[in-house]
Amino acid sequence: MSSYYSLPQNLRKYLSCRFTAHGLDPELAYDNLIPWEVKVQGSDMIREFMDHKHISHIYPQSQYPGLSDEIDNVFLEDPHENLSRGSNVATSGEVFNARLDNLMDAFDRDWNDDGILDGGIFDSVLS
Repeated sequence: MSSYYSLPQNLRKYLSCRFTAHGLDPELAYDNLIPWEVKVQGSDMIREFMDHKHISHIYPQSQYPGLSDEIDNVFLEDPHENLSRGSNVATSGEVFNARLDNLMDAFDRDWNDDGILDGGIFDSVLS
C-alpha cells in the first residue's frame, strides 16, 4: 500500500485539491479516509474511487463551521446520500453504511448502487 507521498504527482495534486477545499491535510485525509482495499489496487483505482465520492461531514459545515476541517467529522460517501441529507447531522448508521458501501465499491465498482456492476474484480467471475 502506497503512502501519500509515493503516489504519482498528478494524483497527489488531485487529492490535495479535493481535501484542502475542506481545510483537510491531504496526507492525513488519504491515510484516514480512503480504505486500504482501495489503496492496494493502485493509483488508478484511488482516482476512480475518489471521482465517485463526496467528502461528507457528520456535523454539517453550514451549522458547525468550526468542525469542517476536523478529520473525525468527515467521511467519504456517495453523492446521492450526501445531497439527500442536506444540512442534517449524519447519524452513526449513515456513517457506517457509507463506510460499508465504500468497501463494497472497492471490489464491485457499482458506484451508483443500481445493481449493475460498473467494473471490478468480480466481472470475470460473473460473466
